[in-house]
Amino acid sequence: MFSKTLNKLVDFDNRWLTHLPIKTLFAAFKKVVPFVIINVYLHLVGKLFFEPSALIPTIFHVRLKLMFFAQNLQSLTAAFDYLILAFVAALWTKYYLEAKLDDLGFVKDEMLPVLVSFAMALIYGLTTFTYANQSAIYLVFVLLVTYLSNLSFVYLTKWTKGKLTDFGFAYLFWAAIILTLLITLCSIIPSQVSQASFNGFFSLDFFSHWYGMIITAILLPIAFFLGFAIPTDLTTAATDLSQVNGNLNAVYQAIMATLPYPQNPYSVLTTSALIGGVGGTLALAICLLFLKQRKNRRLGLWSLVPAVFDSNKILTYGLPLFSRPLTLVPMVLASTYGTALTSFFIKVGVLRPTVFSTPSGAPHLLLSFFASQTPLDALLITGIILLGSVAIYWPFVKRLEKEDANGSIK
Repeated sequence: MFSKTLNKLVDFDNRWLTHLPIKTLFAAFKKVVPFVIINVYLHLVGKLFFEPSALIPTIFHVRLKLMFFAQNLQSLTAAFDYLILAFVAALWTKYYLEAKLDDLGFVKDEMLPVLVSFAMALIYGLTTFTYANQSAIYLVFVLLVTYLSNLSFVYLTKWTKGKLTDFGFAYLFWAAIILTLLITLCSIIPSQVSQASFNGFFSLDFFSHWYGMIITAILLPIAFFLGFAIPTDLTTAATDLSQVNGNLNAVYQAIMATLPYPQNPYSVLTTSALIGGVGGTLALAICLLFLKQRKNRRLGLWSLVPAVFDSNKILTYGLPLFSRPLTLVPMVLASTYGTALTSFFIKVGVLRPTVFSTPSGAPHLLLSFFASQTPLDALLITGIILLGSVAIYWPFVKRLEKEDANGSIK
């Protein structure tokens, strides 16, 4: 039964990859992987050493007097994030238009639409970036406007039968319209959306029950698959939720008090569904280390340390995880499995929920150990979740490698 279902999923994945927009997008993703690796490790250095309440200085009680360097590193990594998006948009435009216009029999210089796509990604960054949250990047928005821009260029070329001069006034007017529309659209995006902060929403009573956690665990990988930014309330700002504050107040009044909200996003999702990033992708990085193909092992090696600290950006571009059916299914299964197991152990009283704040950069792998009143039990359950997630990912990863070896995935 499982084998037949997996075969159907692989067939669907292969058909999905043959669509020109997806095929050229994945080619653009893989082209920027070296830049992504540099970007991720710069983020990791800042996260561990230079951010306020960074992990290493907090643990070893040292103060790094490099504020100027820290501010510059933060600015550099933020700019790098959007520069990578701009490279992806530009490369995708180049690959897509080359193939599409060739199929239509037109010979055009794609430099102008490539520059427009590059500029659109940078404009998106300039209009939505805040230092409060560097991670709220909606990949779906950048790719959607890039694709619509590409389509409009193709239709304009078809309508004029390819007779317009490259970089002529008509095409320049087209570029001006595209950029003006984008600036207008970015200016009306609500700040709450651009910062991916929905504290009031995730503080609702619905997210204090196991069913709320399960539904969220299923939807998070799907949202990630579609290119939406994951709410910061489930990652870096989880301790700001009202349920977490209620639990913390109860503990301050009595050490082993009955907590009013034992199941909440911080005690369940952050500690189980997000180990290694959305979909529990630390397990995916571990699986890649044991594959036969050298490039897969190398990808797993590069992504392992960042995945320990909950960044799956290298995997997102390298496999990729975005818009890939074959990776979406195990992400949903691993996320749901970890959430259900943690909810169960909290419900039966085996595990005390996470209640305390941890230093910035503390990995979700050790979050329950650091922040729970039953640290050893929490560490054991986290280990069980990780092993189970590896078992979930393994058959999918093996099949992905097989399809890669057969030449189905370029």
